[in-house]
Amino acid sequence: MRYLIVPLLLLLVSCSEKIEPSNNDEFEQIVRSHMLQHDYVGLAIAVLKEDDLVFSRAYGFADQDRKEKYSAKKVISLGSNTKTLTASAILLLQERGLLSLSDPLEKHLPFKLQHSEKVTLQEMLCHSSDLSDVFGVGKFENYVWQKAKSQKEFIDKLNLASHEPIAGERYRYNNTAYFLLGLVVEHVSHQSLGDFFREFIFENAPETNLYYLGDSFYSPVLSPSFEKNGSKASLYESPVEYRIVGGAGALAGDLVSYLRMFKSLVSGEILSSDSRAMMRSLCRFKDGSKVINEKKQNLGLGIEVFKINGETVYSRGGALNGYVSAVYYFPSKKLTIGVTGNTWAPLAPMLERLFESNWQNELKESFNQTR
Repeated sequence: MRYLIVPLLLLLVSCSEKIEPSNNDEFEQIVRSHMLQHDYVGLAIAVLKEDDLVFSRAYGFADQDRKEKYSAKKVISLGSNTKTLTASAILLLQERGLLSLSDPLEKHLPFKLQHSEKVTLQEMLCHSSDLSDVFGVGKFENYVWQKAKSQKEFIDKLNLASHEPIAGERYRYNNTAYFLLGLVVEHVSHQSLGDFFREFIFENAPETNLYYLGDSFYSPVLSPSFEKNGSKASLYESPVEYRIVGGAGALAGDLVSYLRMFKSLVSGEILSSDSRAMMRSLCRFKDGSKVINEKKQNLGLGIEVFKINGETVYSRGGALNGYVSAVYYFPSKKLTIGVTGNTWAPLAPMLERLFESNWQNELKESFNQTR
């Protein structure tokens, strides 16, 4: 459920069926050659300028056999993009006076969890809790969490873990922390996490083609996902059960809807101005130094905060069950950019090349072209 950062170029709208290098422009060549190299089946890129969809380009297929084209409207698993919503839910509960980010985890769990008195909700949101991570990390490296039968299985594993966390002193990406934060939301709000998302986040979003897959309220038909199998891509096998990942990764939706959602959370009216400021503020360790991830990016609450050519960017992404996605928001330009793909393959090399193409210098001209 990790993420990848997405620097993208704004050009004219198109939809391409064949995946082969093109000399039309550098953007096309970078995207098509990467898809060809990694057997990407489908990929889409979209851009919002303020609230307007100004660009949407898609490549390849949603369904190879039926030759159905992929698009930014295809519903996929959004993986760790869920974390932005889980962080937002915690902030909404703080607005109501039902909890505080400085509270220990122990205060808001309906069950006993060892070491829960040693970590705060803030540290969990900032990936500095140092909690044991049942999602295949550290002592759980050989634990096949994907085959877990229930969330209770995770809790039982955590209560048997020998690791004693030293919170607030180091960064360690932690899916378990966000899984537990989802349970905090449920306990404090007296609602399921899905119901909370639907009532207080989805309901207030500009578009609602977003879904929580961690319950049985409604399960949309997801666009198929793929993985490389030998010399070609085949349907993704052995997907994770979304109900066990909860607040760490059970969100689904289409790219355009999520772009609007992300923008609304980091800059809109879903959260109060104070909560938005908290989300966007840089996480810090107990000694006051900034929490920095392995990509040398600062962290906010449920988001990454970094700069591209001197411009601040708020970003998040996900990778789960063969789907990949990323979104980021440039507040100075009121620009939201995102990508989704239906193939379990790396995005980073393509994204780095797009960034090196110096796309930001063409923004003004590109907006003129799209209008």
